[in-house]
Amino acid sequence: MNSVVGLLLAFLFLKSFPNSNDFLKITLGSILGVTGLICMLTVIKKHALQWLGIYNLLTILITYLHLYIFENFTKTPSLSGLFFIILGYVSYIVFNYKKTKRLNLKTHGLLLLMIICFSYASIIHWKNLTNNIAPIFIIVNQELVVFLVSFSLLFLKFKKEINLGNYKMNFIKVLIMSVLVIAAMYFSFIGVKITDPFITALLFLAIPMTTILFAALFLKEKISFSDILSILSICLGAFLIHLQTK
Repeated sequence: MNSVVGLLLAFLFLKSFPNSNDFLKITLGSILGVTGLICMLTVIKKHALQWLGIYNLLTILITYLHLYIFENFTKTPSLSGLFFIILGYVSYIVFNYKKTKRLNLKTHGLLLLMIICFSYASIIHWKNLTNNIAPIFIIVNQELVVFLVSFSLLFLKFKKEINLGNYKMNFIKVLIMSVLVIAAMYFSFIGVKITDPFITALLFLAIPMTTILFAALFLKEKISFSDILSILSICLGAFLIHLQTK
């Protein structure tokens, strides 16, 4: 469904198509993103989300090292902002550490591959966006790659068990989710374009915090005092970084 929504938007708003060289770069970024997504889904089927949070901290390090070594990237965000964001994120992980389970070597390998793929997918898309490639084309390309890979894996593993009736019953929910995913990706790419992958990776650390807030709003889950402190710390760090970029 994401692919269909993306193609419809591309048909309505896309005015020109990238050349073959840019198309290959975009597809490479999409393939890396899909590989990271598969690794992530494989892990969260059996393990707590806290491990994803722990490894997300490495995403910042990998992204910054690549930009610094290969892209002559010397800009650093507000150190105080960086400190409060990482402090809030680490405190969230520590306070929820009891919910985590020990991982075997294979799972650690999947998580490491995941963050490497996500880091370089973000860097490749950033370079494509700064070359004035339309975000909507990158979104469509990525969603088509996701569709082709996921459909192939699903068909090979469950070709005798696919029930289209389940998808028809939930069509409206799937459509709404697809629109939200496409919108989130679009604004994410706009953010990458006007800042850089390092700042984007840093601000993505707020994802667990937004999950907590939405769970409290819509699922009526209670927010612990420690989670409130983590949220406030990350918000303060993001605000300080915003002040630096004004």
